[in-house]
Amino acid sequence: MLIKKEHAVALYNVLGEENKGAHCQISVASERAPYIELDLANLLEMGSSKVEYRLSYWGRNLIHLLDEMVEKGKIDIPANWESGFRWVGSEVIAMIEAAQANDDYVGSKTAEALVARGFAETTRDEHCGECVKLNDYAHRLHEIYTLSHPKLEIGAELAAFILGMPEGPAEKNALNFDGREAELLESMRLLSFSMPETDIFTLNRLGLAVKEAITHMATPYDTVIGEDYLHLLALYLDEGFDALNEQEKALLESLALVDAEGRLLPGGEALEEVLHILREGVYLPARTFNLEALDVEILKGIVETMKRRESNPEVLPTPDEIRHYLLDLPLKEYKHLKEHYGRRLNEDMGYQKKEELRRKFAEALSVEELFKSFYEKGNHWHEKLMDVIEESLMTLKSFSLIEAQLSEEGKLYYDLTPEGRMVYEEQRQKGLREISAPAVKAITIRESRFGAPAYDWVEAAKAEHLVGGGAATYAGKLYADLAYNVERKPHITRFELQVLHKIPATGFFVEDVYAAFDETLREEVTYGLNKLEARGIIELLPNDAVILTEAGALIKRALSGTPESFGNALNPLVVRVLDALHRVGNLYVKEQKVRILPKNIKKAIEISGLDPETFDKALTVARNARFIGHTSINEAGLDILEAYELLNR
Repeated sequence: MLIKKEHAVALYNVLGEENKGAHCQISVASERAPYIELDLANLLEMGSSKVEYRLSYWGRNLIHLLDEMVEKGKIDIPANWESGFRWVGSEVIAMIEAAQANDDYVGSKTAEALVARGFAETTRDEHCGECVKLNDYAHRLHEIYTLSHPKLEIGAELAAFILGMPEGPAEKNALNFDGREAELLESMRLLSFSMPETDIFTLNRLGLAVKEAITHMATPYDTVIGEDYLHLLALYLDEGFDALNEQEKALLESLALVDAEGRLLPGGEALEEVLHILREGVYLPARTFNLEALDVEILKGIVETMKRRESNPEVLPTPDEIRHYLLDLPLKEYKHLKEHYGRRLNEDMGYQKKEELRRKFAEALSVEELFKSFYEKGNHWHEKLMDVIEESLMTLKSFSLIEAQLSEEGKLYYDLTPEGRMVYEEQRQKGLREISAPAVKAITIRESRFGAPAYDWVEAAKAEHLVGGGAATYAGKLYADLAYNVERKPHITRFELQVLHKIPATGFFVEDVYAAFDETLREEVTYGLNKLEARGIIELLPNDAVILTEAGALIKRALSGTPESFGNALNPLVVRVLDALHRVGNLYVKEQKVRILPKNIKKAIEISGLDPETFDKALTVARNARFIGHTSINEAGLDILEAYELLNR
């Protein structure tokens, strides 16, 4: 849906003619563009000829909403709007939906834009005092948007434009604005712009599906994709090829949707996806992925160790061997690792030591020297380093990039999963680097209703080689695919737990999270938020709102009584143990518990695939985190298992 100055004037023009008892006729072709776009948006309908227009049900609702807002002084009359002003567009709908997801709180990033359009106003609220929230007009507009379904009509010229344009994410200047193609695409909800300034565009989920269909279809007619084709394809899919008459069969064949025997061709499969999105309104949450410097180096370390094993069978990538590998890396040549260790030390020691940390970072030449600077007493440096390494190993396990194995001698070691090998190969080819959650989300957000990413997300994606030439690169597609398809096992570190405890159910923004910590911890908080989002616990919206996901709300509740000093209280091994115990236990619905008979523990160990010692250690952590009582999984433990299921749904 797109309402610029010319669209609003057109709606008023049609309303004026209808109030006179006449139909609006636009006989001059050069004046017809906004009317055609409103017709595609299902806000106007064609009359008895192609130059005659009348208001649709939703168009009438929209013009009455605008008229009321003008009368109440919420917005100026359209005649006074600046040329190019977008009263409604994909970015405005996204701003409204982002606020709705956050209990109507607008936030500083989009407040000015929504107030200028009459969709938000300053109010007093018990949660935030004086703040900007959506008003009733915003909700009424969103209802019109949700219930009015646009048409899909792609002619030959527009099809050529779609095939030639960058699919995004890309800066707006990469789009050709000489004609009205961008307006046509946005009217049909195929193209999305970023909030609040429309500086980034991308073809959204439906737009990409349409482009894929055009790529595979034959185009013998002026109309490449139209409502008639979609209805005919739906009939074929619902009732079969034999239900069609000869003329209908010939049409599907001529479009390369089916072959002569009625089998679906690639063009038909692609157009079926378009139909599926239109019918079901299928959108996905904007999931993301994240790798930090140490995670990447550990993947490399495991591969290097397995290579050494070829000539020395006794060598295995055990936690100790991984530690030795990391200790041998000179910090001078691994600046990214030094920064990672620095953040971890800063999280552990607090902002009071930041200046001392900076000084000693500059002096330290090795990992051992760096950690000894702070944990030399009692030789605790080794223990602290192992804590940092174990945290990264758990993160890699939580994203299913590595898996624990037992050697014939009963030694625990790690190896890469197929997904881990894909990541390592990509990193080896493009260079070892961090992959940030916002950079991956710059690509995956087009799968969601919001459609377009924030500008800084795209800049991060470019820097990390995930976006280039106005589209996702091979690496970008790989990490976007992992964001949706990798199995996630719940995990949260000590510092991430501190961040999670600060986030309420609604009404919070990134700036509020920063304000809850000392300003010197800003970088650490940013990393914590990114990791929590990659884990599926929170969602960072394009307006900088921070909201809990459904799984995140369960995890937060389960960890509400867990002390913030408890490191990795929730980790993949604990989840594995909870799952195994749940399978051998008996559910007591009234008590919200799963009772486990002592005789079934042995069976649970077998189901978990863990050795007894590792199982017992994870069981102790689960008890200390209060997921398990003496003989039962309690409500907190059941919340974790439900969250685990939601994360992989």
